Amino acid sequence: MKLFKTFSTYTIVGFLNAGIGFLLLPLLTHYLSPSDYGIISLLNAYVLILMPIVGLSTSSFISVEYYNAKIPAAEFKRLFTSVRLIPTLGIIPVALIFLICKKWLPSLMELPPLAYWLLLPLTLFVLYQENFRSFLVISKRTLLFSLTTLGKIFIEIPLTIVLIIYVGLHWEGRIDAWLATVIFFSLLSVFFYKKWNLLSIDISKNYIRQSITFGIPLILHEIGKFVINQSDRLFLAKMVSMKEMGIYSVGYQVGMIILIVNTAFANFFSPFIFERLHRNGEKDKLEIVRVSYIFIICIFGLLVLLTLLTPGFFSHFISRRFAKGASYVFWVGLGYCFWGIYIVFTNYIFFLKKNKILAYLSILNVVLNAACNYFFIQWFGALGAAYATCLSFFVVAVIVALIAHRLYPMPWFEFRRLTQR
Repeated sequence: MKLFKTFSTYTIVGFLNAGIGFLLLPLLTHYLSPSDYGIISLLNAYVLILMPIVGLSTSSFISVEYYNAKIPAAEFKRLFTSVRLIPTLGIIPVALIFLICKKWLPSLMELPPLAYWLLLPLTLFVLYQENFRSFLVISKRTLLFSLTTLGKIFIEIPLTIVLIIYVGLHWEGRIDAWLATVIFFSLLSVFFYKKWNLLSIDISKNYIRQSITFGIPLILHEIGKFVINQSDRLFLAKMVSMKEMGIYSVGYQVGMIILIVNTAFANFFSPFIFERLHRNGEKDKLEIVRVSYIFIICIFGLLVLLTLLTPGFFSHFISRRFAKGASYVFWVGLGYCFWGIYIVFTNYIFFLKKNKILAYLSILNVVLNAACNYFFIQWFGALGAAYATCLSFFVVAVIVALIAHRLYPMPWFEFRRLTQR
């Protein structure tokens, strides 16, 4: 019952957080053009690819070491502060590259100049905010996680409405509201870190080095996630048009309902599985597998429901200019069902600290997804991007599942024991 309550909390909060995107869909599709929506989607894509590069994917190091009983509180304080400093340092070389390449990089990225320069502060403060949310999850501060998520909604949605409807901004209004919100919660995170006595003036080069060593293989892993999740938008912007990419992005946003459940499950599952893998008992293994099966069945059931509801949602809430987006929902949703399976099995690789496996898999993923997007878009138009995304999710999910089972065998096929209590 406690496990169900925890997962339910994260699921509800996940839907509320995603409510920022879904509640704003009617507003954005009626007040913004498909091209404006395309710029917003493209900026989001670039933020996601820059985050692991700026942060060097080191936040996961804190998550893994948080349950290490061998680290005293004073040492964890040094570790925490040292790792949290990395994004601040990482943004500097990226900013220099942006400055040096300012004459030709914006056009290559299909971004207007203002969006190009907003990308740097967006990346940094989104990274700060997401690191804070991750720590709330791993430290099991569920109530504060929920309250900060609600606070984000009550700030970001009204601010977006004011800037677009009353001030008259277009895509800039949505991005300005996003940036203001993440800056606020980044500053709030510093307040809580101080309150919990997690900040230290003693920076450890050793911990910085350890976290970077841990995180570097994950950069390729995160870029691989970006390629599957976002590169279809880049291909459409280049190969079709910004307008078509904006329409596709609306359909993608609806299909991402499955991702909301995946994210809620990941927030619940990471501390759940790490605790039980540390204990390594037979009862713990059975509990992990049982929860994994229930989750996988639920997301495929949700996909069926989503597919049935999509036509009505588009006809009642989405502007007719974006009606074609409904055709992408099923394939995006199916892809995220496979991504849910991927989430289940990557935790074993994280636990064993064999992150290089994910790096190698990411290289395969990048090549496969880029090739599929290039050819499928030529053959099937914008729908080919959805096919490519779905296929890429499926391939990486199968490979990760096979590798994880070989490295850490679990009772996946002992169905009689799984149904016993």
